[in-house]
Amino acid sequence: MKTPIKVSVLLLLLCFFLLSSCYESLDFNQVDEYVSKPVFTSALTYFTLVPTQFFDSNGNQKNSISDITSFYGFQNTYVKDNLVKLEFNAEIKNEFDREVAIQIDLLNKNNAVTYAFEPIIVESGDLNYLFFKEIEIASNQNILNTEKVRITVRIDDTGTPMNANVTSGFVFKSSVTLFIESSI
Repeated sequence: MKTPIKVSVLLLLLCFFLLSSCYESLDFNQVDEYVSKPVFTSALTYFTLVPTQFFDSNGNQKNSISDITSFYGFQNTYVKDNLVKLEFNAEIKNEFDREVAIQIDLLNKNNAVTYAFEPIIVESGDLNYLFFKEIEIASNQNILNTEKVRITVRIDDTGTPMNANVTSGFVFKSSVTLFIESSI
């Protein structure tokens, strides 16, 4: 006996909500004006250097180390066609007893520079150096051809060689944030 009353009340409530819901016409043209603005952040590169890495097999000190890594961020056509801005962030810890300069170059598939950052100079003993660079794509279209990142680390030549037995280090962490705007 109680079950038909519950069903009646449930049906009555359902009818009420169906009849009292949206009563205005829907404007589907609003979808045409919608702009999606996703933001993607990804680690770019991370490395730690110690003094022994600045010496060749004969014990001669080198003043720079360079490495090239692949970057796949622009291989996706959606990203490449809709990217409006990117932000490069780096956290650097320099325990060395000398100044360090970092040169970051974005390269195309033929290793030609698509974008070169100004050198980043990190003083000796700076354990919390933060670097930020915002790049507008509209004024740097060539950056969309980037497929590689070259980072060169140069140590200050003080005339005194580094001590290869010291355990101090240089830590570099970086990320890139991509800002996309796309209409549907």
